[in-house]
Amino acid sequence: MNKQIIPKVILHEHVEGSITPFMAKKLADKNHLPFPDSLCYQIGDYNEIEYKNGRYNYDESDFVSFIQTYDTVSNFVKNPDDYYLITYDFLSRNAKQGLIYCELFLSPYHICATENQGKVVWDQARFQQTLNQMDKAIIDVQKEHNITVRYHVIGVRHLGAEVVYDTLHFIENNPHPFITGFNIAGNEKAGHFDDFEKAHQLAEKLNLKKSYHAGEIDSAESIIQALKHGANRIGHGIAAIEDDSLIKQLIDNEITLEIALTSNRILVNNLHGDIHNHPIRQLYDKGVRITLNTDDAGIFGTDIEKEYQLAEQAFHFSRLELFDITLCGIDAAFVESNEKTRLLNEVLSCFNNNDKRSLQQAINTNQYHPAIIARFKKYQDLLLQHVNG
Repeated sequence: MNKQIIPKVILHEHVEGSITPFMAKKLADKNHLPFPDSLCYQIGDYNEIEYKNGRYNYDESDFVSFIQTYDTVSNFVKNPDDYYLITYDFLSRNAKQGLIYCELFLSPYHICATENQGKVVWDQARFQQTLNQMDKAIIDVQKEHNITVRYHVIGVRHLGAEVVYDTLHFIENNPHPFITGFNIAGNEKAGHFDDFEKAHQLAEKLNLKKSYHAGEIDSAESIIQALKHGANRIGHGIAAIEDDSLIKQLIDNEITLEIALTSNRILVNNLHGDIHNHPIRQLYDKGVRITLNTDDAGIFGTDIEKEYQLAEQAFHFSRLELFDITLCGIDAAFVESNEKTRLLNEVLSCFNNNDKRSLQQAINTNQYHPAIIARFKKYQDLLLQHVNG
């Protein structure tokens, strides 16, 4: 990899949310479905440099409008081979921007469940066919790019605790080597993490690491509850800024927040649509481990390069700090240890001489939180080992 390019990590992307307007039109045509004229801006009515893959037309101040757009777009996905198209499109697009590791969120309920007389019926063959197509897309992207991908299974909390548990039980009977994480997602205010006790326990039995959505539109208390039930990472988690004792807990336990700047600006009412109200800089400066993520890249018109640029331009994250964000992502990745070590070495190999000097200067000046300094010293030791080795 070019030493000037910062390798990037995504720990939080919903596969259906990755569908760009151009891909949505392709799927609609493929599946002979009507494509509403009002769904997207017309060419010439939006900034085509900023939105390279088209732009959806929804009211960013209205959550319902966003959900309606998401549902419309998701409904264009009709067949397992559609998942090949969207997986390949998202991964190849972002791999060109330096993405070396990605965790994709998938919902078995949306992929292969139907309801018949109030009973959920799971289509095992459809699920396996879908994952086969996604696997094939990953393999094809890997022919051109050095990228590692893993899957998270999502339990949709607003569908109820029983469906969340049944989702995991379905995975217990349909395991896949790339499924390494379990996620509770959906409407944060639907139910309490205590309600999902059976699912928490089953995830542990299946050795699936937990990343739970919390503290996005709900309070810091939701993060505390997610941690109580064994969350290894927190999806979003920006409400942690409300609670200093929680911040200390995040630092002490090395819990990583999966922050998505563009997504948060659009969906989190407390930010009032202004990215500069986002607490990412405060959280980082307090020593919390953070990563940058796309969340629903297609719907929000973003990609990983834009998220890193936003952090740099709006919050003045330095090149060294962006490296730290990537390395925090690798450290928090739900991937086997030998692959984690390989990814870590790949990132460290991209440190040029200026980066090494910046690292030394940051350690010497002691201008950062002790938790950040500790990470910087670890990177320096590893770089020295690499040279001496």
